[in-house]
Amino acid sequence: MHADYYNGFYQELSRIDAQGNSFSKIEGLLPPLRPGARILDIGCGHGTTSAELVQRGHHVFGMEINQDALAALKAKGITPIEHDITAPFELEETFDVVLLLDVLEHVFDPAALLGEATRVLAPGGHILVTVPLYFDLLDRLRILFTGSIVSYDNRCYGDALYRRFRSYNYDHIRFFRPKDMVELCALHALQVEAVHYKPMVAFNPIAKQLVRLFANRYTVGLNPGLLAHSMALRVTR
Repeated sequence: MHADYYNGFYQELSRIDAQGNSFSKIEGLLPPLRPGARILDIGCGHGTTSAELVQRGHHVFGMEINQDALAALKAKGITPIEHDITAPFELEETFDVVLLLDVLEHVFDPAALLGEATRVLAPGGHILVTVPLYFDLLDRLRILFTGSIVSYDNRCYGDALYRRFRSYNYDHIRFFRPKDMVELCALHALQVEAVHYKPMVAFNPIAKQLVRLFANRYTVGLNPGLLAHSMALRVTR
């Protein structure tokens, strides 16, 4: 069932995500890496975020089930691991860094997936996690006045695709607040080393100016539950 979903409905979205992702998503969050570090990118899509790590001489493994993505990984020098990330990992080796980038919101049991990531983490290793946050102030107002849970930032897919999203076909199935992520890490005895927040997103010109004024990189950490639209964490055991 999961293979059908990720090779069917999500296939189009994965291609668009590949165009929007880059190494900048994790560059400021990476710990110092020894030469030839082993890195596991879980649910890595087309590998556009972690491909730079291959260029820097590290050994990157990408876990995916989407066939288009698996083919793209080979072309980028990433070792593909074809596996359903909702099932226990069939891995005995460990990794210096494990990446969970905008993945937890797409699975039914994010706690179990984070547990699998922790299990394959080498001593002294790090897990990098990014998630969209619900509910910033704009999202709360949108839900209040429109009744829609579909995040406005999905307009990055283009208006035509954005208008196709409904509550019954939205690709996010789990919804996080900052404190939820901290609790999720604590369940696996993971220590939070660093947290980065990105301010809420607006497209209307007036709303953009208000966001820049009240929710910018200097203020977003004061109340991330209201002002932040996404969160990036670096955790370790």
